[in-house]
Amino acid sequence: MNWQREWYYLKIWGRNLLSFKALSAVLSSFGALWLSVQITTFFFQHTPIPNIIRSYWLVFAILGLSIAVFLCRPQLTIACKLKERDVTIEIAIGDLFSTPGALIIGTNTTFDTLISRNLISEKSIQGLFTRQYYGDAMQMDAEIATGLESIEYETLEGKRNGKANKYPMGTVVRLSPKERTAYLVAIADLNEHGVASSSFDSLKESLAKLWVFIGNRGLKEQLVMPVLGSGFSRLPQPREEIVREIIKSFVAACSEISFCDKLTIVLSPYDVAEHQIMIQDLGSYLNHICRYTTFSIRNGSTVIGTPVI
Repeated sequence: MNWQREWYYLKIWGRNLLSFKALSAVLSSFGALWLSVQITTFFFQHTPIPNIIRSYWLVFAILGLSIAVFLCRPQLTIACKLKERDVTIEIAIGDLFSTPGALIIGTNTTFDTLISRNLISEKSIQGLFTRQYYGDAMQMDAEIATGLESIEYETLEGKRNGKANKYPMGTVVRLSPKERTAYLVAIADLNEHGVASSSFDSLKESLAKLWVFIGNRGLKEQLVMPVLGSGFSRLPQPREEIVREIIKSFVAACSEISFCDKLTIVLSPYDVAEHQIMIQDLGSYLNHICRYTTFSIRNGSTVIGTPVI
């Protein structure tokens, strides 16, 4: 809901106002006042000008507070162009589904889609995606089944809440809901109770397979994705670490093939506020990777790039 999004923006703004940045802006305004008084006192010692400036101390205070409020506003996007490649990587705070580009959605290795308390949560990214683009899972299941036709699977035994056919970690299916491309990538397993679990190594494996799939079978268009694995997949790593891994994996893939012009990693305002994610720190990391990653050329062919970690 929009009011929730605005509330989290205000919460981030308020947190910034309580930081050193706000205090620095206020003190800077009084420093400007003091400097003005000192200069005018030196040059106009026998005039009323210094006293006139002193009388405007309230104006300087209000100006300092206004500057502090402006400087502490939430930074919603940070973008950087990858060196030696016509590719831009962006980190944004906002709504995943209103961000233009082909969607990347994390799912499970059994490709369960039923939204229920015991399976796919309606609050998960997959649940929200299903509701917004399909209404229910029937048509989505049909598209998934088509995409999985040529992929081998294992059949899980025993009673389960979900499906029994398990596909390899990192399996990708391309969907086309409402004239928008979406890539479902398996990043977690579901146990017999419908509870998802994954690991950081599984995420790395899935990301590598995702980029290969898009490079071989995807359309060359902008990509937009959430912080995969940070929700119901229950990865213990903080979101900042997952974002850094997504960036490293994507940059390494860009060394071999050009499969998109822009990747946007979307952070929800809720996560930024609740988990105190510093987008500026992620932006510094992104800028470092984009500027100092090198791509080698050997015998006329491109080989794996070397991201600076």
